[in-house]
Amino acid sequence: MERSASVLFLVALAASACSLVMACSGHSSKSASSAQPMTRPTLIYSSIANGRAIFDTGKDLDGVKIVAQASPAFNSCEACHRADGSGGRRFSDGSVSADLRHEALVVQQKHPYDLALLERAISMGFDNEGKPLDKVMPHWRLSTRDLHDVTQYVLFGLK
Repeated sequence: MERSASVLFLVALAASACSLVMACSGHSSKSASSAQPMTRPTLIYSSIANGRAIFDTGKDLDGVKIVAQASPAFNSCEACHRADGSGGRRFSDGSVSADLRHEALVVQQKHPYDLALLERAISMGFDNEGKPLDKVMPHWRLSTRDLHDVTQYVLFGLK
């Protein structure tokens, strides 16, 4: 009996969630015979998912390509900093791409990076101490949303 009640509860919960997503995305629960055809539900926006898309591909979830002040050597963060954020890519000028994982950006820093400091590093090229980053680091030109999302992904999404 308990198991049946649990299953019924989960089914009801799933149906409620589906109705909520449909309602939030502007869809109604009209029947299939209704004059208005149902379209695909809108995905719920996630800033971490958008940040990851930017980091991995150089494009946000809308498909908008990120650009830099000057032409970057690579078109995504991952190309320099690796998929896990560990960095270590060596450049001809002797610079090495930074480790972007939490341990390196926060724990091992005298002045840890926070969202504002990392946003400044990404968009303006200054580190957590206010010193210019190596010239190989592009000054990325992102929308406010995209800059915030990729920064959140780096600080909270990379392991």
